[in-house]
Amino acid sequence: MRRLIIAAIFATLPACSSTPKSDDSAFTPLFNGRDLTGWTYATQNNKPYKQGRGYQVENGAIYCTKDDGGNLMTEKQYSNFTLSFEFKLTENANNGIGIRAPSDGRISMAGMEIQILDDTGSQYTTLKPTQYHGSIYDAVPAKRGALKPLGQWNHQTITANARQITVTLNGQTILHANLDEVKDPQTLKNHPGLQRPTGHILLLGHGTRVDFRNLRIKEL
Repeated sequence: MRRLIIAAIFATLPACSSTPKSDDSAFTPLFNGRDLTGWTYATQNNKPYKQGRGYQVENGAIYCTKDDGGNLMTEKQYSNFTLSFEFKLTENANNGIGIRAPSDGRISMAGMEIQILDDTGSQYTTLKPTQYHGSIYDAVPAKRGALKPLGQWNHQTITANARQITVTLNGQTILHANLDEVKDPQTLKNHPGLQRPTGHILLLGHGTRVDFRNLRIKEL
Protein backbone atom coordinates (compact mmCIF):
# COMPACT_ATOMS: atom_id res chain seq x y z
CA MET A 1 0.00 0.00 0.00
CA ARG A 2 2.82 2.41 0.97
CA ARG A 3 4.54 1.78 -2.39
CA LEU A 4 1.34 2.61 -4.24
CA ILE A 5 0.97 5.91 -2.34
CA ILE A 6 4.60 6.92 -3.04
CA ALA A 7 4.23 6.03 -6.71
CA ALA A 8 1.08 8.13 -6.94
CA ILE A 9 2.85 11.14 -5.37
CA PHE A 10 5.77 10.95 -7.83
CA ALA A 11 3.34 10.59 -10.73
CA THR A 12 1.90 14.04 -9.90
CA LEU A 13 5.32 15.78 -9.86
CA PRO A 14 6.47 17.68 -12.98
CA ALA A 15 9.10 15.93 -15.07
CA CYS A 16 12.63 17.27 -14.74
CA SER A 17 14.96 17.73 -17.68
CA SER A 18 18.69 17.20 -17.33
CA THR A 19 19.34 19.45 -20.34
CA PRO A 20 17.47 22.74 -19.96
CA LYS A 21 16.53 24.42 -23.21
CA SER A 22 18.32 27.63 -24.15
CA ASP A 23 16.23 30.80 -24.34
CA ASP A 24 16.22 31.27 -28.10
CA SER A 25 13.86 34.24 -27.73
CA ALA A 26 16.73 36.24 -26.18
CA PHE A 27 18.68 36.10 -29.47
CA THR A 28 18.22 38.57 -32.31
CA PRO A 29 18.97 37.54 -35.91
CA LEU A 30 21.91 39.33 -37.54
CA PHE A 31 21.17 37.87 -40.98
CA ASN A 32 17.74 37.57 -42.59
CA GLY A 33 18.72 34.72 -44.92
CA ARG A 34 17.92 36.75 -48.05
CA ASP A 35 20.26 39.73 -48.37
CA LEU A 36 22.89 41.76 -46.51
CA THR A 37 20.51 44.14 -44.76
CA GLY A 38 22.19 45.34 -41.55
CA TRP A 39 25.68 44.71 -42.91
CA THR A 40 28.20 46.90 -44.72
CA TYR A 41 31.85 46.69 -45.77
CA ALA A 42 34.68 47.81 -43.54
CA THR A 43 37.62 49.71 -44.97
CA GLN A 44 41.38 49.88 -44.52
CA ASN A 45 42.99 53.31 -44.68
CA ASN A 46 39.48 54.53 -45.57
CA LYS A 47 39.51 52.51 -48.81
CA PRO A 48 37.57 49.32 -49.71
CA TYR A 49 39.39 46.31 -48.31
CA LYS A 50 39.77 43.73 -51.11
CA GLN A 51 36.03 43.78 -51.69
CA GLY A 52 35.76 42.41 -55.24
CA ARG A 53 32.59 40.34 -55.43
CA GLY A 54 32.64 40.32 -51.68
CA TYR A 55 30.02 38.28 -49.83
CA GLN A 56 27.05 36.69 -51.56
CA VAL A 57 23.82 35.08 -50.32
CA GLU A 58 22.86 31.58 -51.44
CA ASN A 59 20.39 29.05 -50.01
CA GLY A 60 19.91 31.00 -46.78
CA ALA A 61 23.62 31.44 -46.10
CA ILE A 62 26.21 34.17 -46.54
CA TYR A 63 29.34 32.99 -48.24
CA CYS A 64 32.71 34.59 -48.78
CA THR A 65 33.76 34.42 -52.41
CA LYS A 66 36.91 32.43 -53.09
CA ASP A 67 38.36 35.44 -54.92
CA ASP A 68 38.53 37.69 -51.84
CA GLY A 69 35.43 38.50 -49.78
CA GLY A 70 36.67 41.54 -47.92
CA ASN A 71 35.61 42.47 -44.40
CA LEU A 72 31.83 42.52 -43.95
CA MET A 73 30.66 44.18 -40.75
CA THR A 74 27.46 44.78 -38.82
CA GLU A 75 26.16 48.32 -39.00
CA LYS A 76 25.52 48.18 -35.26
CA GLN A 77 28.23 47.98 -32.58
CA TYR A 78 28.21 45.57 -29.65
CA SER A 79 30.00 45.44 -26.29
CA ASN A 80 29.01 42.36 -24.26
CA PHE A 81 27.22 39.59 -26.12
CA THR A 82 26.90 35.97 -27.14
CA LEU A 83 27.15 35.44 -30.89
CA SER A 84 25.75 32.16 -32.21
CA PHE A 85 26.25 30.96 -35.78
CA GLU A 86 26.90 28.01 -38.06
CA PHE A 87 29.70 27.77 -40.60
CA LYS A 88 30.88 25.34 -43.27
CA LEU A 89 34.48 25.07 -44.43
CA THR A 90 36.08 24.18 -47.73
CA GLU A 91 39.59 22.75 -48.08
CA ASN A 92 42.21 25.19 -46.72
CA ALA A 93 39.43 27.64 -45.83
CA ASN A 94 40.47 30.74 -43.92
CA ASN A 95 38.17 33.40 -42.48
CA GLY A 96 37.60 35.05 -39.14
CA ILE A 97 35.06 36.66 -36.84
CA GLY A 98 36.02 40.19 -35.88
CA ILE A 99 34.65 41.41 -32.55
CA ARG A 100 34.69 44.81 -30.84
CA ALA A 101 36.30 46.15 -33.98
CA PRO A 102 36.44 49.60 -35.58
CA SER A 103 35.13 50.17 -39.10
CA ASP A 104 38.59 50.87 -40.51
CA GLY A 105 41.97 49.24 -40.13
CA ARG A 106 43.44 45.77 -39.83
CA ILE A 107 40.77 44.11 -37.73
CA SER A 108 42.97 41.36 -36.25
CA MET A 109 45.00 44.14 -34.61
CA ALA A 110 42.64 47.10 -34.30
CA GLY A 111 39.92 44.82 -32.92
CA MET A 112 40.04 41.10 -32.19
CA GLU A 113 39.81 38.22 -34.66
CA ILE A 114 38.49 34.80 -33.68
CA GLN A 115 40.02 32.43 -36.25
CA ILE A 116 37.82 30.44 -38.65
CA LEU A 117 40.18 27.93 -40.26
CA ASP A 118 40.47 24.47 -41.78
CA ASP A 119 42.88 23.13 -39.15
CA THR A 120 43.51 20.05 -41.29
CA GLY A 121 44.45 22.05 -44.37
CA SER A 122 47.68 21.26 -46.16
CA GLN A 123 48.59 24.95 -46.14
CA TYR A 124 48.37 25.23 -42.35
CA THR A 125 50.66 22.52 -40.98
CA THR A 126 53.24 24.88 -39.44
CA LEU A 127 51.15 27.64 -37.88
CA LYS A 128 51.61 29.05 -34.41
CA PRO A 129 49.12 27.75 -31.80
CA THR A 130 47.46 31.18 -31.75
CA GLN A 131 46.62 30.92 -35.47
CA TYR A 132 44.41 27.82 -35.44
CA HIS A 133 40.63 27.72 -35.38
CA GLY A 134 38.92 29.43 -32.47
CA SER A 135 42.01 31.28 -31.27
CA ILE A 136 42.12 35.00 -30.60
CA TYR A 137 44.43 35.57 -33.52
CA ASP A 138 48.08 35.93 -32.52
CA ALA A 139 47.15 36.39 -28.86
CA VAL A 140 45.43 33.40 -27.15
CA PRO A 141 45.40 29.80 -28.51
CA ALA A 142 42.28 27.64 -28.68
CA LYS A 143 42.03 23.90 -28.10
CA ARG A 144 41.98 21.92 -31.34
CA GLY A 145 40.04 18.85 -32.42
CA ALA A 146 36.38 19.91 -32.27
CA LEU A 147 35.85 20.78 -35.94
CA LYS A 148 33.57 18.55 -38.02
CA PRO A 149 34.80 17.12 -41.34
CA LEU A 150 34.93 19.50 -44.30
CA GLY A 151 31.56 20.15 -45.89
CA GLN A 152 29.58 19.69 -42.66
CA TRP A 153 27.99 22.52 -40.72
CA ASN A 154 29.65 23.46 -37.42
CA HIS A 155 27.92 25.38 -34.64
CA GLN A 156 29.92 27.96 -32.71
CA THR A 157 29.26 30.57 -30.05
CA ILE A 158 31.48 33.47 -29.06
CA THR A 159 30.77 35.17 -25.75
CA ALA A 160 32.41 38.49 -24.95
CA ASN A 161 31.62 39.59 -21.42
CA ALA A 162 33.81 42.41 -20.16
CA ARG A 163 37.36 40.96 -20.24
CA GLN A 164 36.26 37.35 -20.64
CA ILE A 165 36.14 35.77 -24.11
CA THR A 166 34.73 32.25 -24.46
CA VAL A 167 34.42 30.18 -27.63
CA THR A 168 32.42 26.95 -27.85
CA LEU A 169 32.54 24.75 -30.95
CA ASN A 170 30.04 21.92 -31.48
CA GLY A 171 29.33 21.86 -27.75
CA GLN A 172 32.97 21.93 -26.61
CA THR A 173 34.60 24.93 -24.93
CA ILE A 174 37.76 25.50 -26.95
CA LEU A 175 38.76 28.88 -25.55
CA HIS A 176 38.15 30.63 -22.23
CA ALA A 177 40.35 33.68 -21.98
CA ASN A 178 40.79 36.53 -19.54
CA LEU A 179 42.21 39.36 -21.64
CA ASP A 180 43.83 40.87 -18.55
CA GLU A 181 46.08 37.81 -18.43
CA VAL A 182 47.62 38.67 -21.82
CA LYS A 183 50.89 40.19 -20.58
CA ASP A 184 53.38 39.75 -23.41
CA PRO A 185 54.56 43.29 -24.31
CA GLN A 186 54.89 42.55 -28.03
CA THR A 187 51.41 41.03 -28.20
CA LEU A 188 49.91 44.04 -26.45
CA LYS A 189 51.79 46.37 -28.79
CA ASN A 190 50.67 44.50 -31.90
CA HIS A 191 47.06 44.11 -30.74
CA PRO A 192 45.72 47.32 -29.18
CA GLY A 193 42.25 46.01 -30.03
CA LEU A 194 42.47 43.69 -27.01
CA GLN A 195 41.66 46.78 -24.94
CA ARG A 196 38.57 47.85 -26.91
CA PRO A 197 35.29 47.53 -24.97
CA THR A 198 32.95 47.81 -27.96
CA GLY A 199 32.79 47.72 -31.75
CA HIS A 200 31.43 45.99 -34.83
CA ILE A 201 31.18 42.25 -35.57
CA LEU A 202 32.77 41.24 -38.87
CA LEU A 203 33.25 38.35 -41.26
CA LEU A 204 36.89 38.50 -42.34
CA GLY A 205 37.51 37.00 -45.77
CA HIS A 206 40.91 35.59 -46.71
CA GLY A 207 40.45 34.42 -50.29
CA THR A 208 38.63 31.13 -49.69
CA ARG A 209 34.99 30.13 -49.54
CA VAL A 210 33.36 29.84 -46.13
CA ASP A 211 29.57 29.70 -45.63
CA PHE A 212 27.75 31.21 -42.62
CA ARG A 213 24.13 30.87 -41.56
CA ASN A 214 21.85 31.34 -38.52
CA LEU A 215 23.88 34.29 -37.24
CA ARG A 216 22.20 35.48 -34.05
CA ILE A 217 23.23 37.65 -31.12
CA LYS A 218 22.19 38.08 -27.49
CA GLU A 219 23.38 41.24 -25.77
CA LEU A 220 24.49 40.76 -22.17
